[in-house]
Amino acid sequence: MEKRIILKIVFGFLLFTSIVACTKDIDVPEYQFDKKVLVLNQGNFTEHSASISLYDEVTGTIQNRVFESANGISIGSTVVSGSVAPGKQAYLVCNYPDKIEIIDALNGKIASDPITDGLASPRNVIVTDTRIYVTNWDYNYEVTESGIWIYPDSYVAVYNSLTKEFIKKVMVGTDAEGLLLLGNRLYVATREGVRVLDTVNDMLGQVALVRPENVTGAAKHLVMDQNYKIWASFPDKGLVKIDPASLEVESVVEVPVDAMDGYIAADYKEGKIYTFNTTFDQTYMPIEANIYSVDVESLGTSILYSGSYFYGVGVSPSSGNVFTAEVSFTSNSVMKTITPAGVSVGTATAGVGTFRFLFF
Repeated sequence: MEKRIILKIVFGFLLFTSIVACTKDIDVPEYQFDKKVLVLNQGNFTEHSASISLYDEVTGTIQNRVFESANGISIGSTVVSGSVAPGKQAYLVCNYPDKIEIIDALNGKIASDPITDGLASPRNVIVTDTRIYVTNWDYNYEVTESGIWIYPDSYVAVYNSLTKEFIKKVMVGTDAEGLLLLGNRLYVATREGVRVLDTVNDMLGQVALVRPENVTGAAKHLVMDQNYKIWASFPDKGLVKIDPASLEVESVVEVPVDAMDGYIAADYKEGKIYTFNTTFDQTYMPIEANIYSVDVESLGTSILYSGSYFYGVGVSPSSGNVFTAEVSFTSNSVMKTITPAGVSVGTATAGVGTFRFLFF
């Protein structure tokens, strides 16, 4: 099996069975993608206007409000992230109120009762065949000298994937965000840096805290490239490349990264990491937005695509196209698909606050 196929599976489901001295010997089962995309529309926080769209990469058609259509009710909260599990169930992380809705990714129907135990301002989720890991900010906060709210009691909640039973929570520091699972190590992006936890027997003891010298600010999100190297976003600086074998920083790449969410995406076919960033005027009106491309080998950076207001980015493992949206929080956003060469090849009307793209 080619490396790029293996990494597609890792990106979608993060299901490595073990980590060994030579990472090229890791083997995972092949997974067939349906060339579908669940588009997450965050909505306006105070209005419960979140929704889910379903996009077909083959036909170029989109179905909006699939959760409401399938279930006859609103999702009733703000969607903040999501993940598609091996069985093609989508886990939608919500807050206000806190819950994880579990739906059939293909039709939007509720697959089981939502997870609510053990959640306190949940952020991101990873689902494996045995465990579910969820980062949580918790509700306790402190205010920095610059007026920023931080959450010092952040934790990872652990669940049984089959029963959805809450197992434990593990304290991880401040502002826990993105997650990545490689073998028996769970990587967690926090304000202190990238925490590495040992998942054997659900102990989740800390193996290391990885933080580059002279880089300020928090780690936000994590992806892995086709060479099995881990990339972390640090919006104050750019991207940080980490060797999972030595747990040392290999490179720091200065590139604009979204300051609020810091989300990034990996393209295993092209060997790229994509970031996005929107700049605003003094009245907080968006004036320019760019999708940036970073080459994982040369570390060179370039602008892939420009617009007015981007709030997310994703890469299809089927087509290699990059997904983003001209976002609106008062009306429907316009989703865009872009080739790796930076050419726009399609648009579709999605929902309010389009920001994440789940490929399956």
